[in-house]
Formats: sequence, structure tokens, C-alpha cells
Amino acid sequence: MEVAVVVLAAGESKRFDGFKLLADYCGEPVVVRAVKSAAAAGAGPVYVVVGHRAEEIRSAVRGAGLDVTFVYNPWYRLGLSTSLKAALTVAPFFKEYIIALGDMPLVRPGTYRKLLAHAGAADVVYPTFRGVRGNPVAISRRVLPRALEIEGDVGVRAIIDEVYSIGIEVEDPGVLIDVDRRGDVAC
Repeated sequence: MEVAVVVLAAGESKRFDGFKLLADYCGEPVVVRAVKSAAAAGAGPVYVVVGHRAEEIRSAVRGAGLDVTFVYNPWYRLGLSTSLKAALTVAPFFKEYIIALGDMPLVRPGTYRKLLAHAGAADVVYPTFRGVRGNPVAISRRVLPRALEIEGDVGVRAIIDEVYSIGIEVEDPGVLIDVDRRGDVAC
């Protein structure tokens, strides 16, 4: 296997009134929609990193019939970087990784496939929509040592300017839309 998709879904939703990953978005929990899109892309096995309310997230994703591997991050309170590290240390044998966020339910499967098509062209490949950088991002195994050094509540964004990175334009506004507030989940 050459590519793994990692969905980071361990956070506490501090800015959201309630728990955003399980908030209803058009009839499904936010995290289920995000994982469904990642899985539908067919890029590779999907790893879902859980932490806060882990059993509830596992139950929701399993209830949707999704074939994923769960990774528990006991350090989730220390920020997003710990979830990235948890996934990369559990599955260090892939050539490329697509790192997605569990609170971005509108990313289209085609965007994952486009990232996959360009993975390997740079250390980090990120999507842009109308010139604005978004998520998910593809990273090469070559940057694992640097990715494992990231600290705090930040992900791959911390190293984008330090390694060879390229943006690819996509026709998917979902790469810019995350759920942070209750109003963000309106259909």
C-alpha cells in the first residue's frame, strides 16, 4: 500500500456550542460526512484519530458502515499536532498520507483523488480554491521526521513553508469550509 488517508477527529470542539464532530449536518454527524468523503475517494486505507468522546465517534462512524481503522490519541488535549503524530507513528509505512480534518464535511471525494494524483510531486501538496489554501493536504513520508516535531494546536500548516510544497487548484469550496460554530452546520 502506498497511500493512507488520515482523518483527525480527536479535538474537544472548544469554539463550538456543543460537540461539533457529532453535530447534525444534513442528517448525519459532521465527522461521518467527513469520513465518508475520505473513504469514497478510494485513495487508500482510512485511519480516524479519536480522542475526546472517542467511543461516541467510533460508534457513529461504525454505524455508518465505514471500513476504517481507529487510532486513539490519549494526548488530544495538547493539540492537533498530537493527533497527527498518533496517526503517523501507528502507520509509518506508507509512501504518502492525505491528512484530513474531521470537521470539514464538505470536501469532495474528487479532491482527495486529485491530491493523490499529485502526491509525490512535492513534500506537501495542498488544495486551493480560487487561490486560497485549504485542506486536506498530502504529505510525503520524506517529511515524517519534521512532521513528528510539530508541537501544539497546529498540523501540517506548521511546516508548509519549510519544505517543498505545491498548491493545486480544485473546484471544491469544501476545502475552505470547516465547522467551528453552530451556524456552520446549517444545510
